[in-house]
Amino acid sequence: MSETVLEIQGVSKSFAANRVLIDLNLSVRKGEVHALMGENGAGKSTLIKIISGVHRADEGSIELNGKTVRFHSPFDAQAEGVATLFQEIQEIPDLTVAENLYAGMEPRRFGVFIDWPRLRASAQRQIDELGLHIDANMRMRDLSPSSRKMVEIIRAVQKRQASVVIMDEPTANLNQDEIDALFSMIEKLKSRGISIIYVSHRLREIFQIADRISVLRDGKLIRTDAASRLSEAEIVRLMVGRELPEFYPKRPAPPNTVAMRVRDLCVPGELEDVSFNVRKSEIIGIAGLEGSGATSVVKALFALRRVSKGTVELDGQAVELKSPRRSIDQGLAYVPEDRKSDGLFLGKTVGFNVTTGDLRRYFSWKGVVVRRKPAREATARIVSRLGIKSDGRFAKIGSLSGGNQQKALVGRWLTGRYRVILLEEPTRGVDIGAKVDIYNEINALAESGLPVVIYSSELLELIGMCDRVVVMRQGRVSAILSGPEMTEEAILDKALVRTEDDRERPVAHLAAVSA
Repeated sequence: MSETVLEIQGVSKSFAANRVLIDLNLSVRKGEVHALMGENGAGKSTLIKIISGVHRADEGSIELNGKTVRFHSPFDAQAEGVATLFQEIQEIPDLTVAENLYAGMEPRRFGVFIDWPRLRASAQRQIDELGLHIDANMRMRDLSPSSRKMVEIIRAVQKRQASVVIMDEPTANLNQDEIDALFSMIEKLKSRGISIIYVSHRLREIFQIADRISVLRDGKLIRTDAASRLSEAEIVRLMVGRELPEFYPKRPAPPNTVAMRVRDLCVPGELEDVSFNVRKSEIIGIAGLEGSGATSVVKALFALRRVSKGTVELDGQAVELKSPRRSIDQGLAYVPEDRKSDGLFLGKTVGFNVTTGDLRRYFSWKGVVVRRKPAREATARIVSRLGIKSDGRFAKIGSLSGGNQQKALVGRWLTGRYRVILLEEPTRGVDIGAKVDIYNEINALAESGLPVVIYSSELLELIGMCDRVVVMRQGRVSAILSGPEMTEEAILDKALVRTEDDRERPVAHLAAVSA
């Protein structure tokens, strides 16, 4: 694994007055997984976009397979053997899985007509070889987010002529089975001599899959070393340039005063008789495998799912689960899993995005006229409080890094008078430093007396942040764990479906609910 496939020398890139990459040198060896790590805004995305032909470097050179290359477009990069899987899914939703996999590369008969039977059979064979349960004839829009992501991964790596495959946060939205399938796919690529540039904020998977790790900070390469020579603490220090405080901040135990009661909540086909309490100042986690109903719990509490039965009380008052708008009026704040599709107004400013959590305070005359001074003061306060990095409140939110976008989304709910905070994947795609900032803010909300409900696919995040964890299985509560009981092994044990009869068994959770 000593042969160099990709050599980057002295690459610099600026956008207006902002220097994003500064004299960066990096080499990638044949058949290795080379992880890129750094805070949001460190330059990782810009670097991989230069390698993949989306951007052009201002200075420096790139050698690929011993040849100096200068890409003018992604098509140039693909022609030279660079395949890229970007963080956002690139798909044609109305076409089938097979059609998406072979878009622009369809097998043909007589060089003219698309060979549909061969296309479908080949697509299904690739899917089956990875042990995925996806029908190649389904339309992309009908797949779950995780299945859509797997199709995107297959499409990116199926080009056998690729010598370098770039993966940007490839495990976002994937369950553990799909992550295992991805890592198996990566091992197969390595055995064929293909190099992987792997970008992720998940330290555990980096150490599981990477051969070498390069850490970027403020557009500069800080260090490249074998993964075996680095520790999680060392990587964090290299990324942020300082020692981080306690990763999961400590706070006092919550009082026994119940703030929210959830009783017998039912969503047809998703949830059945879900019950639990959340105490004042308590952070409670919702855990479960894909299809368990874990994400549906948070969505149902915000009226994003049709509740057929059950009650929710806040401070002794019944909550009407009629619509998200009514939920907000009753004091429920919600941070969705997908910030770009469901949370942010990407074409609007930072100021607009962080003040839309309390329209009545900052907008008048049916939301058309902005009360400028209160909105300006609130924006400045939230930006300072959460450490949001931008070119000012008039900067478009879409121009910010993922971590700063997520901070703005959380900050939106700091301007109103809310009684409970509902969070889905609060730190997905967020770097280590931004995670700590968000964790501190969640703790501050809880310490102010608010109950907080978090759904996260990262079990360590739930264990580190939560007072208790509600484990979902087959649409029901299988356990409510607390204290020493909250371990990864215990959560997975309660989440796993072992027999076909699991769904028929009554779940003994009422004693835990009253705890």
